[in-house]
Amino acid sequence: MKLPITRLLAYVIVGAAVASALGVAYTAVILPSSTLNSPKVTWTTNPLTISFAATDGSGSATDTFSCSPSAGAISLRTVSNSPGKIGLTVLPTNFSNCGAAPLQVTVIATCLVDASQCRGSYSAIVQVRQPTNYRNLPANLQVNIVVA
Repeated sequence: MKLPITRLLAYVIVGAAVASALGVAYTAVILPSSTLNSPKVTWTTNPLTISFAATDGSGSATDTFSCSPSAGAISLRTVSNSPGKIGLTVLPTNFSNCGAAPLQVTVIATCLVDASQCRGSYSAIVQVRQPTNYRNLPANLQVNIVVA
């Protein structure tokens, strides 16, 4: 049985209208809420350099940061370019609020292999994350690690 083209045309027009409305709703509601007023992190020292002797096994440096506008509760996450050789940790790892007041963090680089294999230059980043909405805030702290 063949349906007249005019009867199918009504379904096509309704489908196009619904798709158009969904596209407008996505653009008008979802995108601005994720991009407008998004907090940005400002680090006091960026990049941060940590230097230590391989025989020491680890080294650390302290930095401060703030968020504008306020980001609420945040957590810090580290990423090393050589995770099998150099570990990177931060203390503390969580803050109940990130706003205009500076927050202090200690960044610790640790050799994960023997001293003879650890010597060299490495890089890493510290990311500031809003756990409530699963997003990282710009900008990351760049960490340069020099193991002599």
